[in-house]
Amino acid sequence: MKLVNEAVASLLWHSSEYDLWHVYRSFLPFTSSLYELYGHLSDPVQVFSISGEFSGRFIPLSEDARNAQEVAKAKLSNLPKEFDEYGEEVINYEAEFTAHDVRNGVVTCAAISQDGSHVALGFGNGVIEVADINHQRTISRFQSDSFNHPVWIEFILGANAQIVTEDTDGNISVLSHGTRLVPCGALTSGHHPVLTALSSNGYFIVRVPPTQNWYSNVALLYFSGEPSIRLLVSPLAPFTASDPQLPSTPQRHTVGFSPGGRYVGAFDANCAFVWSTDTSELVAQYCVHKSEFWIFNPGYVPPLPYLIPTPVFGDHAIHLTLEVGATHVQSSEPDSRHNSDESWLKCPFYDLSPNMTRLDGHDKASAYSSAIGRVPFLSIPSTFSIPSVFFNGQVELIVEFKYLPVFTNVNPSSENKPWYGDLLFRDEKTPVMCHFPRASKDGTRFLLQGKLRAPVVIDISQVVV
Repeated sequence: MKLVNEAVASLLWHSSEYDLWHVYRSFLPFTSSLYELYGHLSDPVQVFSISGEFSGRFIPLSEDARNAQEVAKAKLSNLPKEFDEYGEEVINYEAEFTAHDVRNGVVTCAAISQDGSHVALGFGNGVIEVADINHQRTISRFQSDSFNHPVWIEFILGANAQIVTEDTDGNISVLSHGTRLVPCGALTSGHHPVLTALSSNGYFIVRVPPTQNWYSNVALLYFSGEPSIRLLVSPLAPFTASDPQLPSTPQRHTVGFSPGGRYVGAFDANCAFVWSTDTSELVAQYCVHKSEFWIFNPGYVPPLPYLIPTPVFGDHAIHLTLEVGATHVQSSEPDSRHNSDESWLKCPFYDLSPNMTRLDGHDKASAYSSAIGRVPFLSIPSTFSIPSVFFNGQVELIVEFKYLPVFTNVNPSSENKPWYGDLLFRDEKTPVMCHFPRASKDGTRFLLQGKLRAPVVIDISQVVV
């Protein structure tokens, strides 16, 4: 309760930025004792956890997983402490990884199904469990290599219990029909987590490594028939707008598919690319000047001024580009053609700089949220801000700092490297201002883990329209 009061006091200090209703609504679901007394006064933000500590809503686990959680919790106090340069105690990731009884109860990665009803949790001992949070039951459990824990999970093909996962050795497998594990290949893995994105039809997963020349090793995973892995064609001579010695890599929100899945695209602070999922060929390449003003085409026209980037490669992509010119500021009039992949190919990325350059801080985040629509993102605060979940142009939730993601290369030389939580790769080139959590297709249910050893599912479906 003391921590809650301190957090609320911090929010009240920032009440000029957020009104008291946001403070009340945001912290009420996280404090079960208060919820019992005052929950009926609030429009409900629901929080599901493995412990059920938030108003008794569970992410259901098997008995084995619950026992592993209890053992891990009991062993934590015996681990050696770790301190930062300021003398503050920090998470001793190395000690937790080495202690098997602790590692077995840590969630290393998680995913949520497109309809938001199912959650998959991968543990440090290689176990993966799929749970139905609507009906409060565990669907399946399987054991992979206990020495190589899962690093990402994705639901595929719209089947709530069918998932794809990769372990720390790069082995990719499909979990299908209960507990059957089907290997489908291996890819080179590294020290930092790869990025993945799922097509809306559930047939493709794109895998992007967080390396300097990431565009040379982008893989596409196919699941419409027999599972297969293909590398997308690497550009011969990538055009960069900045010093190529300064590395830059994509972020979760800069990778994705066209609405029908015929094309896949990605961009970093220097380059943007579009490939065909049919042929794996490179379709178009773009030069990125101000990546913080760019967004991946969400499938509709943003409700604010934007630019259409000019391809530096791809003749037929240039031919498809709107005749008004690549640097012309477009209006926000609705365009039904954005429902097709062909229309999407005319503008795979939007440049919001006509509007964003005049904004700062909270206003910029609100504008960006309006442009991407029903996609939740967690703002990473500056010194005098607080973490907020934006959705469709508005702040819908304020969260505690423990739910902020973990940066994986703040100190590359450190041996105490994070291996669980919401891992966010940050390099010297790309500023990171927000975190895009894994979410349902409509965005109203999403996962937040931050620096914690297990995630929560947050449901805002009853507070958004």
